[in-house]
Amino acid sequence: MSVTEQRQSRSKLVIGGLVAAAIVGLGLWSSTPSAGPAAAKSGKAGAAVQITGNGKAINASGASVTIRGTASKITAGGALVDIVATVKGDVEAGGAQVSINGDIGGDLRAGGGLVEVAGTIGGTSHVGGAAIRFDAKAGKNVNAGGAAVEIGPNADIKGDLTAGGASITIDGTIGGKAELWGAAIKLNGKIGGDVTASGDEVVVGPTAAIDGDLVVRSNNDPTIEEGAKITGQVRIEEPQEWWVVPTWLLSIGGAVVAIAGALLAGAILLLIGRGVFEQGLGNAAFRPISSGFIGLALLILLPIIAVILMTTVIGLSIGVALLLVLPFFLVAGHAVVAGCIGMWILDRSGGPRSAGRLILFILVGAIILGIVWLIPFAGPIIAFLAMLVGTGAYFRSLGGRMQPGGGLPPV
Repeated sequence: MSVTEQRQSRSKLVIGGLVAAAIVGLGLWSSTPSAGPAAAKSGKAGAAVQITGNGKAINASGASVTIRGTASKITAGGALVDIVATVKGDVEAGGAQVSINGDIGGDLRAGGGLVEVAGTIGGTSHVGGAAIRFDAKAGKNVNAGGAAVEIGPNADIKGDLTAGGASITIDGTIGGKAELWGAAIKLNGKIGGDVTASGDEVVVGPTAAIDGDLVVRSNNDPTIEEGAKITGQVRIEEPQEWWVVPTWLLSIGGAVVAIAGALLAGAILLLIGRGVFEQGLGNAAFRPISSGFIGLALLILLPIIAVILMTTVIGLSIGVALLLVLPFFLVAGHAVVAGCIGMWILDRSGGPRSAGRLILFILVGAIILGIVWLIPFAGPIIAFLAMLVGTGAYFRSLGGRMQPGGGLPPV
């Protein structure tokens, strides 16, 4: 395999997670009443959503989403997503914890913190997350990327497996070839084609059976335990330079990190001061231009003031504190403007909203900002200006809270 082909295979793992998240975000958009009459009939949103399908398409979002029954296709997003259904077409799901166990005729795209997949998948599977457990029967290829990737003992993949992560464990059956990248790779299952394993530690367990060649790209020799069966050759090659990646792939990685950062920052802000956060949403929605100028002023003036204070003995500690406060405002601004975008898309009713729904707003808005970031030249500028709006909006909400009766009411 050429270096270009290897990079393209690694790229699938990173793209898979972002694509899954982006598709879920767009699906949530289409599930809201503002997206049109058809979506209003098929979509459902709320804090805790429970749906029993009757064969039609299902679009659902909420803090907790549970889907049973039958459907032509499913798009679901939330903190907790649990799908046990028979689906004729594709399934797209995203959330902090995603569990899928059913009979899916089409493709699967799933992304989240913890993703568990069982049942049967007729099409191609794209799974991205922090921890992935794939224990399903798959009719085609499986692409998986995460910190920990586990192919369970009940897994039966008819096509190829492409997987990347810090830890990769394969206990199931793979009909085609396997291309693996990870720090620690352990093979215990049966693989019908060649295996290419790139990692610091590669272990072939006693129950492993490889019907092809084993190519190990590592600075360390693989551990092949007694009982392992390899019908082809075992070759050890020099590892590829992981850090030589295309610029566009680095941009995608940055977008994924930014989405995760916005979610984490939003959750923290809601915990330490939900009223200030909601008031910041109002400032960003109704005063975007003035909030943007306030954000720009903070970005310029705070470092200058901090440097001036640091030149004096008395103001040294205050100057250092100001420099530490600036990143906090920028991160908070990213979460605020993401929440504002998600609120504008999903719910402009102005009614009370649960914390789970606010997190959903942040998720959708952060995905959209991440996609905008990938637009050449103009994308990063637009995303930066949006972050300035959120920064200024959050700062003025803090100032308003310090004044009796000041600030906008929560939106």
